[in-house]
Amino acid sequence: MKTAAATGAAIGFSSTTNSLFADTKTGQLPPQQPPKDVAMIQLPYAQNSLAPSISARTINLHYNQHHMSYYTMLKGWINVHPEYQNQTLTQLIQANKNGIRIAEAVFRYSILLNNHNWYWASLTPNGGGAPKGRIAKLINDSYGSYDAFKKTFIEEGTQLGIGWVWTVLENDKIKVYLSEYGDTPILRGYQPLLAIDVWEHAYYLDYQNERQKYLEAVLDKLLNWDFAESNLPKAK
Repeated sequence: MKTAAATGAAIGFSSTTNSLFADTKTGQLPPQQPPKDVAMIQLPYAQNSLAPSISARTINLHYNQHHMSYYTMLKGWINVHPEYQNQTLTQLIQANKNGIRIAEAVFRYSILLNNHNWYWASLTPNGGGAPKGRIAKLINDSYGSYDAFKKTFIEEGTQLGIGWVWTVLENDKIKVYLSEYGDTPILRGYQPLLAIDVWEHAYYLDYQNERQKYLEAVLDKLLNWDFAESNLPKAK
């Protein structure tokens, strides 16, 4: 965290102890949502609190180097191209999805920052297992059982390629969605609920090439179902 704070201070990365998120404009955002502005989520738990499922070493590498680099690169592009200032991550992604050169770089780094923000919020110590509440009913209605949902989640997450495996809402149905490098559910009209990173840097130090074991550990011990529930639209 010391590295992230020091690097962030040099590029306008602000934080607040009263929020889960760091926001470059106000320093605060509702804690139930990933930041919508060009901001980097502040880890809502200690780096060693997800062990042994995800080690502190992996989180340090992933968050303080990979994730921070996406934030730094995106802010760098925005600083030299003022036409992108005062836009949210969603606006940057939607406006630049068909762009080239500069616009393509803004699009790619916006997605990388956005999807990683979702990932950290989707994990919690002592999480995982079958959910309760409204999200549990939606999963049962959509897949027949939590076990069937889990099987689909792992099958999608272990496909070749890199990206994120999401739990999303589509027309009142839960859907497992795999987004690859330049993709995110907001481009498909889905409501994101949870996101799990399946890039190698998310698990390789702990699991080597056994991605399935990583996904099983996340599902069984770390998935933040309260966060997913908070992202559901209000019940009709």
